[in-house]
Amino acid sequence: MTMSEKMKELLTEGAKSSPPVAVVAHQAATGWTLNHTLTALTIMYVAAQLGYLLWKWRNERAERNAKREAYGAEP
Repeated sequence: MTMSEKMKELLTEGAKSSPPVAVVAHQAATGWTLNHTLTALTIMYVAAQLGYLLWKWRNERAERNAKREAYGAEP
């Protein structure tokens, strides 16, 4: 994937996430309580963990496939 393709994908995903971000920002500005804020932060934290885990699994699978191709055998 080239750098321009990565940048296009990043901008596309950013545009997709902007409506929910705008709603959260509006709600936060109009008087969210601490409980609401902690709930939102927890959801973002869990989403970040899920993203990292999926990224990690994808990289591990790529490494496993590369080893399989290099040795020509099933692990």
